[in-house]
Amino acid sequence: MTGRAPEDAFFARGEAAPPRRREPALLARNPVFAVLVLAASAWLLWDLSPDVAYFLSSREPVDLGGPGAYHLERARENRLAQIRGELVDAVPALESPSGTPRTVGRIAGTSLVVDRPGRGGPPVFEGRLLPPKARRDYGEVVAALRARGAAIGEAWAVLRDGERPRTRWLPVAASTLLAALALVNLRALVKRLTARDGP
Repeated sequence: MTGRAPEDAFFARGEAAPPRRREPALLARNPVFAVLVLAASAWLLWDLSPDVAYFLSSREPVDLGGPGAYHLERARENRLAQIRGELVDAVPALESPSGTPRTVGRIAGTSLVVDRPGRGGPPVFEGRLLPPKARRDYGEVVAALRARGAAIGEAWAVLRDGERPRTRWLPVAASTLLAALALVNLRALVKRLTARDGP
């Protein structure tokens, strides 16, 4: 019987409970911090959502027509659109922060403002019909055009010529990272709260 003691001790050690796994620091953080990260991630995701939606939108442009036959009722915000016509009341502009020259004017006979690259080109415009949030950036330009006599009504819109879907990956990549960060912090928060409710 004495000869089996070391063997029994060996198996007894083998049946001992494994040491408790340490939680990664990321999951053990303060719940308040996790809530703040979740709120910031949600706000940034909402801010990037128009760019992501445009990235995923159709590459078939909505045809808004041409001189004498415009169909602006077909215009859909944050969609690729095409229109033909004369660009009038145009003013030079510089894109920030690159300093790339652009031209901003309106399609004759409409309240559609066009922001196109360069200082000239054919009277055909194809690009993104900006959502309201991005359109606010053109408020000063529209006010300047009106001061010069441009007949721009209150229901004006902006077409950013040359901006097409599937070309700007940065908002999509940033949204993916933010979503992952939000999920990690949500998991940490749920784990911490359920641990407090446990025995």
